[in-house]
This record gives sequence, C-alpha cells and structure tokens, in this order.
Amino acid sequence: MPENTGRTEAAERILAAAKHLFARDGYSSVSIRDIAEAAGVSKANVFHHFASKEELYVETLRRCCEAARALIQAFAEDQAREPAEQLRAFVRADLRRALDDPDATRLVLAEAFDASPSQARTLVNQVFGADFRRMTEIFSRGQEDGSWRQDTSPALMASLMLAANTFYTAHREVLRQLPGVDFADDPDQYADHVVDILLDGIQKEA
Repeated sequence: MPENTGRTEAAERILAAAKHLFARDGYSSVSIRDIAEAAGVSKANVFHHFASKEELYVETLRRCCEAARALIQAFAEDQAREPAEQLRAFVRADLRRALDDPDATRLVLAEAFDASPSQARTLVNQVFGADFRRMTEIFSRGQEDGSWRQDTSPALMASLMLAANTFYTAHREVLRQLPGVDFADDPDQYADHVVDILLDGIQKEA
C-alpha cells in the first residue's frame, strides 16, 4: 500500500478490503457492509471516510493504478538509457507489477471490459487517462529525436505494449497449457520478445 497518502489506518484497511472484494465479486455484488466487515470497521466508519460506494470504488481504482503510474513516471524520466533499453525495462517492470498484484489487475481489467460509455469516460478522466497520455508522449519524443519511425501512431504503440502485458496477465494459466509456449513462467523472456517485435516495427532503418 502506498505510503504518505494522507489516509488514516482505518481508511487504508477499507481500501484494501474494497480492492479484494471488488476484484473477486464485482462492484454490484459488494455492499458497504461487506467491505466494513472485511476491514474490521463499522459501516458508519466507511461512510466517514468515503461519501458513497461509488467514491470508494473510484478511489480503489485510482490506487490500483498507482504502481503503474509510478513506473510510467520513472520511464518518462529515465533519460540515461537508449530508448530501446528504456522501453524494455519498462515492459518488464510493468508485467511484474501486474503479476504481483492480481486483485488490482483483475479489477481494472473487469472495469474496462464492462464499462459503458459514461463509465469509460470516468475511468479515463479520473483514473488512467493522464498516464496513457504520458506514455504516448514518450513515444512521440522517441520519434522526435529520430529513434523511431515517424509514420506510426504513438497511441497505437502504447496500446499494443499495454495489450501484450494485459493478455499475458489475464491468460497465464491458459498459456501454460498451450503447445509451444515456453514463456508462461518466464515473464522477462515474454517481455523481451514483445519489445523486440515492437521495436522491429517502429525503429528507423539505418
């Protein structure tokens, strides 16, 4: 759980319980009473910290994206490495992050999959729209400094990178059963292959 958030210890327990229950059972199946019991607080205490179930849910989603946001920020600020190695380090770290916090990964995937247009706008505006824009800006800078081709969409490149990690995280058990898959238990190998394939498509020819 992130440090120095300004939340009380009780609020942090509420958020942790909400993340687990929302991820396991879905938003509509979880009540404030369920969350209060799991967090070891009263229902009134939940409402003391969060005005509504919706507010708690949106804050939980924000928390689920915090680790990814920190990685994106580090990726954006990492100017010491070549762009290809910078990208490789990010994809590896992002995949590890997703695998290490399955509740957060499951919750964000479920929200995005089932979102109505209005829910999708809320998700973008309040949760991860700024992070996606930062990623597209990183790819744009790679084009501007001549590292990558000019005729590819930065938004598409960011989407492909995220989609590859999302697929691996969501379908890892299935991948383990498929013939010829030798990377289901080696996320670093998978991440490196993804980056190699992506870079083959966007690097400028010498």
